[in-house]
Formats: sequence, C-alpha cells, structure tokens
Amino acid sequence: MSKNKPQPPGGRIWDFFASVKLSFALLLALALTSILGTIIPQKEHPGHYQELYGQAGGRIIEALGLHDMYHAPWFLLLLALLAVNLIICSLNRLPDTLKIIRKDPREDLKRSPKAEQSFTLPGTPAENAEAAGRLLAQSIGPAQSAEREQGGLALFAQKGAWSRLGVYVVHLSVLIIFAGAMIGSILGFSGRVNINEGGQVDSIILDNGQPLALGFSLRLDKFAVSFYDGGMPSEYRSDVTFLAKDGREIMKAVLKVNDPAEYQGVDFYQSSYGQNADSLTVDVVRDGKSERVELKQDQWVPLPGGGEALLLEARQEVKMGDMYQGPAARIGYQDPEGNRLALTAFKAGAKMPARGPLKFEIADMKMVAYSGLSVKHDPGVWFIWVGCGLMVLGFLFTFYTAHRKVWIVLTPAGKGRTRWEVAGSTNKNRLGLRRLIDRLAGEAQAGQPGE
Repeated sequence: MSKNKPQPPGGRIWDFFASVKLSFALLLALALTSILGTIIPQKEHPGHYQELYGQAGGRIIEALGLHDMYHAPWFLLLLALLAVNLIICSLNRLPDTLKIIRKDPREDLKRSPKAEQSFTLPGTPAENAEAAGRLLAQSIGPAQSAEREQGGLALFAQKGAWSRLGVYVVHLSVLIIFAGAMIGSILGFSGRVNINEGGQVDSIILDNGQPLALGFSLRLDKFAVSFYDGGMPSEYRSDVTFLAKDGREIMKAVLKVNDPAEYQGVDFYQSSYGQNADSLTVDVVRDGKSERVELKQDQWVPLPGGGEALLLEARQEVKMGDMYQGPAARIGYQDPEGNRLALTAFKAGAKMPARGPLKFEIADMKMVAYSGLSVKHDPGVWFIWVGCGLMVLGFLFTFYTAHRKVWIVLTPAGKGRTRWEVAGSTNKNRLGLRRLIDRLAGEAQAGQPGE
C-alpha cells in the first residue's frame, strides 16, 4: 500500500495562502475591525478615551492602536495578508483561464454539443454553409468550419473570451487600492494649523500632537468672513501665499470651504476661524514690584528680575462662574534655572488666586483674526484613483460581458434538405445565450440573417 508523499513546506504555505477560506476570514476580520474604527473616535487625546471607556478601557485602546486603527501595524498586516492571498489565488487560477482563452477553435469544432434548436432547410449542407457562416459572423464573430466524420459540416464561432479576465482586473484594482492605502498610511500625514492674519507658519501640528516642519512657509495675507441675515457664516476664505525656504513668494491661492489649495503635494483645507491674541501686554508682579512687558506667541521674552515668558493662548472673554468674567491668558514661564511651567493671567484687580513664583496681570490685549486650516498629504491617493478606475472596468467586463460559443452543425436530412442543429455554451448569463440561439434559429428559418 503506497503512502502519500509529504508536501514540502513551501507547498503547504502556498496552499494556505491560496485558500478561499483564508480570504473569507481576512475579509471578515477587516469588516469587524472597520466597525470598531467607526464606533471608536479616532485620533483623540488619550484622556478622551479614558473618560469614555474608563482608565482600563482607555489603556487597552491605546495599546491596541484602536485610537488610530487605520494606521495601526496590525491593520496594515491584515491588508498585506489579504493582498498576498489575492495574488496567490489569482496565480493559481490564471493558467487555466489563459488556457481556455487561447484554446484552438479547431478543438471546439470536434465537439458535438447537445442541440438546443434543430430544424431542416432546403439544400445541401455545402449550400447552407454560407448562410450559417454569415449568421455566426454577424451575431458572434468569424466562423471556423470543418467537415464531420459522420458527414456534413460543423461551424463554430465565439466572442468575449477575454471577458474571463475581468475578475483578474478587479483583483488587480484591489491590490492597487491596497498599495495606495499603505503608501498613504506610511508616507502621508494629516494635521492642522492656525495662522494669524498677516502671520506665517512653517510647521503644523499632526493629529498625534507632534509638530512637523513643512519645508516651506505659508503666509495668511487676508482673512474674510461673510454672514447670513441670521448670523450664521455664509462663507469664510483665506488669501494665502506659499513661500520658499529663502522667503521667495512661489504661489498665491484662495482657500474656501470645500475648495482647498495644493502645494508640493500637501493639501490645505479651510476648516475654522476665530480671534487670537497677536500680543499681550502684562504687568509682571514680583516681590511687590510691577513692571510692564509685551509678550508674543512663539517668542520668549526676558522678564525683569530674571526668567523668560511667552504667550501660549489668550481669550477676550472667559466666564468662570460668578467669580470672574473677563480676559484671560495662558503664559509659559521659564525660570533662570531652566524650569518651565504654565501660568494663568487675568485682568488687574480680578479676585482670582495666583499660583507660581510671580503674577501676571493683563493690561492690554491685541486681537487678530486667525484662520484654521486642515493639512493633508497623501502620496497614495493617485494609486487609489487608478485602482477605482480599474475596478469599474473589471466589473463591467465581469458582469456585462460573457464568453459565448455557438456551434451550427449541418447534416443531410434527405429529400434535398439539410438538418440544422444549433448549440452553445457560456460561462455566464445562460438565459442570454438561449435567446441568442433562438434568434439565430428564427433568422435562419426565415432566411433573414441577423442584423
């Protein structure tokens, strides 16, 4: 009794990835995790998840990468496994498909499929062959003919053989879309930036809170907003200028909602607006003495008595219950030893507790309009567009075309007549093929070849 020869490891791995069951399992896993990505808010601060799901739940979400699921390594691994599965499944079945497409028509001529329509017409098989060939040519394609051993003639025509490749075009489109998604996930980024009117920036804050240098600068030349009669904004726009590293003006653009601008592959979208503090004049109170200083954003200013400070954030009106209603600001302070902390400043005379080695009192606040922009760079987007286009073409081939084969067998029927037998086969839409055969039979009997 012979024993089956054990399959080498490479063959087992190939068969594993060629499994349709694996395809189903991976698609199910991607579907379930995508539901999680929809339910769980993405790219929020860790504290937000702890507030929603508790401390333990928040830690689990952070550990598994569910806060940024579509960029998580395990999600990208699922996509990669599905891509490998799709490639191997296609390679397994492609040779048989190509064999069918390239099959010599003379081999089909030797077949004797079961007739779906049969009737007799006057004349010999040779006299009927011209009409049969014309019918096939006008409805299917050029006909091949051969004499049958049993006597008579057989004619064969086919069309749509290449439609069998439609499913492989769909597979290729999915792979291209996967590639685009991975390229965008690995090499792309998204973030935000607020720019004061008249100011410029050369970096943004990513969704994960980290800064990213752009390699160029963006200047907000003008910001404008218009309102409906009810007070709702009807349009807000930003007139911006893109500058090279050396300060040269490269390009001007106008940003509106749903009308972004693109520079060096980075897209800028108008997303928000508001008022921001351009400068803040404060009285620095230390050891009973007060001295006035003007603070700026993103610029450390030396303070009397030592240390430095800069403006972090300011608002013209802050409501804190019944205790205080007025301007407030957050100020970054660095002592002479280099230690940093953030302090809150209120208007002079406000009965608010002061914390820290010194006190800041707001004397004047200069506000300026700012424009909030969403920033996105996705180098894989063109792969996705190409993949979607191929997918549409693949579906058109797959669902709206078929590989049809039609035979007409002509044999002597006696008394100067010829028996016609019309048969066919197809890989899909059997009902359509049946209608075609019925039409061919009707036209042959009527002596009116197809249109």
